[in-house]
Amino acid sequence: MADEEMLEEVSIITITGEDGTEEYYLEDGEIEFDGKRFAFLIQVTETGEEMEDGEAIIARVETEDGELVFLAPTDEEFDGVLKEYEQLLAEKDEEE
Repeated sequence: MADEEMLEEVSIITITGEDGTEEYYLEDGEIEFDGKRFAFLIQVTETGEEMEDGEAIIARVETEDGELVFLAPTDEEFDGVLKEYEQLLAEKDEEE
């Protein structure tokens, strides 16, 4: 039997800015903070290619009507998630 290569499905997340323009992101990881789920999103082109000068954002992940929705975190949530992320990175560095 031939080896079958497993391909991971990649979902591009479209976020509409306040000015109505669409930007595209891929999820680069998740973290739980204060009982809520947050995603780290990196900006990509519409075809999913990473942009050299793209930005990264943190979004709160919720489910509405069975659909995933990515929302802007509050300032307190952003600060808490960032602190938690930095702590995880420091722990990882200690392990290496």
